[in-house]
Amino acid sequence: MKKIVKNLQVIVALVFALLMLSACFTSKSELPRNTSNAHSNKENTVTVIIEGKSKRYQVKKGTTLLSFAISQLNAKEHEGFITSVGNLRQNTKESIYLMLDINGKRSVIGAGGVKIINGEKIRFYLEKY
Repeated sequence: MKKIVKNLQVIVALVFALLMLSACFTSKSELPRNTSNAHSNKENTVTVIIEGKSKRYQVKKGTTLLSFAISQLNAKEHEGFITSVGNLRQNTKESIYLMLDINGKRSVIGAGGVKIINGEKIRFYLEKY
């Protein structure tokens, strides 16, 4: 009986781990995107919100959020994820992480996998897990 319970615990743990990994590799088509404002010139306008302060930026089409954040917002990154921007810094020891919303919905992939689209609103914030 103990072997069955132990095996069941292992199976449940594996299923949970697979679910967590699948969330990390969600396709880009599932991201909240605003394509109705796309225009034909070579730049996009994006609104960035950090600590409640909003600012608009011109961004070259095809630019990833990660490269934009590093070059324009003085952000720091680790493995494709932004770890600090402005005065916001994640603290993994205290389980506080830098998060981002695109058009009001949490991004499910790292900033390196997000291409900025014209008219988007991107909000950075800290969240404790």
